[in-house]
Amino acid sequence: MIFKPFSDNIIFFDAEFTNLDIRTGELISIGIVKMNGEELYLELEYNEKPCDWVKENILPNLTNKKTPKKEAIKKIKKFVGPNKPYAVAYVNQFDMAFFYKLIPQIDSPFLWLPIDFASVLFALGINPEIMTKSRTELYKKLNIDYKKYEKHNALEDAKLLKEVYLGLIKNEKNI
Repeated sequence: MIFKPFSDNIIFFDAEFTNLDIRTGELISIGIVKMNGEELYLELEYNEKPCDWVKENILPNLTNKKTPKKEAIKKIKKFVGPNKPYAVAYVNQFDMAFFYKLIPQIDSPFLWLPIDFASVLFALGINPEIMTKSRTELYKKLNIDYKKYEKHNALEDAKLLKEVYLGLIKNEKNI
């Protein structure tokens, strides 16, 4: 085992947004996956014009079934439930900043302390960029078929994050 988590009260989270500027950008989609496999995927209404990278890499993968923000907030809170799980995100400084624009931290269904999975990798002595730059190496070592996941889709990214997380827990050798 590479690591033993502090708590199982976690939920995997990923988001896509119009750009990386948290002052002007808006959430486009959210993917949330529970430890038991339950999942929630929402595409949100937004007004900010997406940057070129988002137009090329995110928008073509959307269903275009946009959920109004007020309805999205209700669905997220109902799905997450009352237990205030730790939100685990790969690079949480963006995901959570945009999420808190939708649901302020004080009203969030998540515990106030999100878990940055890139920092977990770093602490384990694993290059935190491995999930983006040399992803195939990590996935091979963990026996993960990453090709079954659609790239740059919030739900698919959250499901893959869960699989990597669980793979690291089960893995008995260093990566």
